[in-house]
Amino acid sequence: NEASGNYSHAEGYWTGARGDYSHAEGYGAHGRGNSSHAEGYNTGANGNYSHTEGNSTEAIGESSHAEGYNTVALGNYSHAEGNDTRANGNNSHAEGNYTEANGNNSHAEGICTTASGDYQHVQGKYNIEDTDGAYAHVVGNGNSVYNRSNAHTLDWDGNAWYAGSVEATAIILKSSTEGSTKRFK
Repeated sequence: NEASGNYSHAEGYWTGARGDYSHAEGYGAHGRGNSSHAEGYNTGANGNYSHTEGNSTEAIGESSHAEGYNTVALGNYSHAEGNDTRANGNNSHAEGNYTEANGNNSHAEGICTTASGDYQHVQGKYNIEDTDGAYAHVVGNGNSVYNRSNAHTLDWDGNAWYAGSVEATAIILKSSTEGSTKRFK
């Protein structure tokens, strides 16, 4: 164990608290960032003010948080939780199983979902990745990494697309006459 940072604390086995005011506890936990906290098995709190816990997790970005198993919070102020999740964008959040939040301020949840657009929210399973950032919201309904598909997308202009039918109690249509405020049910 090594507590080499000013006012740092290391406990357990093969732990290191190298950042000033850092804390490492468990087995192979390392608090490298200033005011960082690493706990569990083989965890690394590398960013300043970062926190990591669980098994094989890394909080690399400043003020980031990684928890669970093999999760990485790379972006500043990002959060990765679950199993094999990656929060790569700044202010991003990845949760679930094998999810990636690559865009800044993005959110990916479910299983094998990827949110690559800034401000994008993706949920469900095995979505088609939107590398152009065309969609604000995506619901994946694929079956595997080799068979990706989407059940629903919503673009930034408010246009929605559904893979299946849409059923409603009522539909309100605007008049096609320019300047008209009429609505039809």
